[in-house]
Amino acid sequence: MKIVTACTMDCGDACSLLVDTERRTVRGNPKHPFTKGFCCKKGARYFRRLDSDERVVEPLVRRGEGFEPTDWDTALGLIADRLDAARRVPESILHVHGHGYRGILGTASTNFFERLGASTVYGCVCDDTGIEACLRDFGVLNHNDPEDILNSDRVVNWGRDMTRCSVHQLALLKQARKHGTEVLSISPGGDGTPEFSDVNVVIRPGTDRFLAAAVLKLFLEAGDLNPWVLTRTANWPALRGLVDGLKFRDLCAACDVPAEDAEMVYEWYAERGNTATVVGWGLQRHRFGGENVRFINAVAMVSGNIGVRGGGAYFNISSGRNLGSWAHLIEGGETPATRRRLLLQDLGAELRRADPPVDFVWIDGHNVVNQVPDGLAVAEALAAPFTVVVDGFLNDTALCADVILPPALMFERRDVLGSYVHNYVNLCDRALPPRGLARPDFDILADLGSRLREPVRLPDEETCLREGLKASAVSFDELLENGFARVNHPFVAFENLVFGHLDGLYRFPEALHPEPAPDPDFPLQLLTVVSGESLHSQIPEADQRGVPTVRIGRTNPALGVLDPQGDVYLVTDLGAMQVRVEVEDGLHPRAVLMRRGGWMKYGQGANAIIHPSVTDMAFGTAYYSQACRLENRQP
Repeated sequence: MKIVTACTMDCGDACSLLVDTERRTVRGNPKHPFTKGFCCKKGARYFRRLDSDERVVEPLVRRGEGFEPTDWDTALGLIADRLDAARRVPESILHVHGHGYRGILGTASTNFFERLGASTVYGCVCDDTGIEACLRDFGVLNHNDPEDILNSDRVVNWGRDMTRCSVHQLALLKQARKHGTEVLSISPGGDGTPEFSDVNVVIRPGTDRFLAAAVLKLFLEAGDLNPWVLTRTANWPALRGLVDGLKFRDLCAACDVPAEDAEMVYEWYAERGNTATVVGWGLQRHRFGGENVRFINAVAMVSGNIGVRGGGAYFNISSGRNLGSWAHLIEGGETPATRRRLLLQDLGAELRRADPPVDFVWIDGHNVVNQVPDGLAVAEALAAPFTVVVDGFLNDTALCADVILPPALMFERRDVLGSYVHNYVNLCDRALPPRGLARPDFDILADLGSRLREPVRLPDEETCLREGLKASAVSFDELLENGFARVNHPFVAFENLVFGHLDGLYRFPEALHPEPAPDPDFPLQLLTVVSGESLHSQIPEADQRGVPTVRIGRTNPALGVLDPQGDVYLVTDLGAMQVRVEVEDGLHPRAVLMRRGGWMKYGQGANAIIHPSVTDMAFGTAYYSQACRLENRQP
């Protein structure tokens, strides 16, 4: 039987899918205007995850160093007792929710624990830095329709590896190239950009703002500026004064880009026709990630490529902008005016110094021990409070739990989801029953809430879905019939150069911060980049055997003293892990590339040796600013 449903993984493509429950196969929905009948390998192989022997399909309770199966009544009764006790001091409850589960119903745990007045986290391990940069520039988070890239004469791609993170954006780019669109990609290398690019420029990791400033410098020197565009900005004199005081050669040196390559990037923006700008999601994972994004946006604006067909600056949109809240329909509890917040990137230290101390932790949709920096410190800190983890696998976070609750996974539950790339809302319909004793997250919380001494009662699922769709005027009945619906947004963002700030004007950055000098003890830069095989840490345990691989370029200075065939360790100021080294062409000399998501319990998790640090905007995580070295040593 074929069921129309949709992918709920943390991916902007948000594919509409056809699931054959008898053959246990998955393919893209050919009727969906964006999915167009195909999906990535992560979605196509999802039955491997559903049917895995490694999956947890019954509640587990800690007994000593291990876990024992139990029934739902016992597990939820134990949790309710602990939660009732903790409610005397609401701040002693901590809720940690991630994007491993998204959708209208996916907000259930957030709404539930908000009603309890629980502590929560702030900071982001994903895209908040880039989002904040775009909000400061444009006043609102928006970009042209993704299909508008078919109208572009040229595309400048600042670091997005579409071969691994967005197969549908890649397909659009390939289609555009067949009709004459040219593509220039800028990155430290080691990615799939040569597959879809006419020209590649290698840049020092994290220094894109200097290349963008060099391009702005050339626009100023050429006097090639549209006066009307500049009248639609609030602070052009400030940016002009900043760039006037910079030297072109110094900017090129700061990003390790030859002057002729910087001039070429300028020419791509200055030539007639429209140039689209794609901003990679890794640029914001540096210390000055927000500044990187803002200077790239500034190039798109100054060159006259904002508010026009075939132009635009693509970072992302909010996957929730077409969906509303149903939190006001909850009965019981009371949402406080303020709640305690702990910094996510430094969660281990935050838990240790919390006052009042955290006594109860609920974690769902987030392998937080694996995904945040200094994961070992987080694991140690979670040993003190009573910890509940809602997860289907015994990953690094689940191993820290006192109780593990098995959730229904994608295809086993119903929800409605938006995208942070396109403007369709998808029905993620239930295609098969949950495996074993697994239950939907919403159902788990509804049951738990009813067991509390002072109950917190959730509405029924359909009521929540219909309420959440009111924000976009999408009909739930239409979703049931078609599986998806388009929400109307302008095809071209910021047409007539009207922006989201109160005065309608664009804002330029007014400062350019220098890159910190390299540490001679740790002269290289660790980039834990996206994988094409799995999403973040959703990696089968069988695929995590042996020593993890890092990739370096042929001009990497470590090769002067390193024997890649010997025992090699990746070393940071926080620790060391054994790795296997592969050498390849096209990588910047400072870059050490490693695919993200490996589990610490198998020696695969790089976040165990990444120091907690924040970016310049919105408390993002500066993963890619981690300095490191490679050395031979005995295991």
